[in-house]
Amino acid sequence: MKLSTKSRYGLRAAVEIARSYGATPAKRKTIAAHQDISDSYLENILIILKNNRIVDTTRGVNGGYILSRPPKEITVLEIIDALEGPLDLVECTGSNTTCRKTETCAARTIWKELSDSWRSFLGRLTLQDMIEREELLFSPMYVI
Repeated sequence: MKLSTKSRYGLRAAVEIARSYGATPAKRKTIAAHQDISDSYLENILIILKNNRIVDTTRGVNGGYILSRPPKEITVLEIIDALEGPLDLVECTGSNTTCRKTETCAARTIWKELSDSWRSFLGRLTLQDMIEREELLFSPMYVI
């Protein structure tokens, strides 16, 4: 499985918006500049996130993008699903009707377990977790 650029950029944009949660809304041009994303491409991503009720917009001089809920309530999986749609490793893990061998296929059990595992992992990670990971990456290390 390989995530699209839209998902990678969308997650980065959501983290950027999450950093300003409860403060001034994030401006699209600022997000684009900080994350090195084309403004027009980012606009399309933000429309999808808005349509999926992950972000909201505010109008006016101090307008911009805000999260629809606190960062600890929005999962990475929710963002990926919004931008990619349901991601299944193979068709039969998402539906029992795509193959006649679904009920007796040992390989399907492996693909299903793997799919369930990564969905569970991404479903436990929130935007707040991403912010905290980012802070760890940027915190100075002192060695004596």
